[in-house]
Amino acid sequence: MVCQSDERAGGEGYRIEAEEMAVIEMDNARYNKELDMQINGSLPAGHTYRLGNTGKILQAAGLPKLPIELQASRLADKSMQANHPFELAEVKGLPKAIQDPLAVFRSATRLGSFVIMTEIKHNDKNYVVAVEANKNIDKLKVNSIRSVYPRDGWQIVNWVNENLLEYAEKEKMTEWLSKQQFNSADVRKALGLAKNIVNNFQLYTLN
Repeated sequence: MVCQSDERAGGEGYRIEAEEMAVIEMDNARYNKELDMQINGSLPAGHTYRLGNTGKILQAAGLPKLPIELQASRLADKSMQANHPFELAEVKGLPKAIQDPLAVFRSATRLGSFVIMTEIKHNDKNYVVAVEANKNIDKLKVNSIRSVYPRDGWQIVNWVNENLLEYAEKEKMTEWLSKQQFNSADVRKALGLAKNIVNNFQLYTLN
């Protein structure tokens, strides 16, 4: 367990402890089973996915320690959006991917919201998850997932350069950035800046 401090931690990425991982695996298995039901049409109407409580990594990035929820109807709607359609089966393992992300960003457009970059892929794009923190639902506060979609690498590079980064798994993010290829000299310059930001990123620690 990491300790609260005004000092900056290394930011290489927290290791998830065995006890926390066991809980994440249970949440992940339940979600996957329910997702299969949604895919085959047997999931009850109005279902809400419960993806567990915010873990240490997400707390370090600024999300409050609250349950994480996703409405099945919202997931279905997002999968059918014309600008980034995807198959529901692609987002199996979402709870585990969220709790062990590549990066977490503050939302550029919505105060109090975050965007989690996962390792789940859609072709050459990574899935991101937009979360509204402290959402009041049925008189309870939750971290509510508002969107799930694959995102262009260029947009993610922009988020880094716009100083929206709140957490980075340095080794994996550095590797991800090294694989991004752009033709424009200006864009390559922006990519170099993003690599420098990630390499020098520091993270406040939490209890």
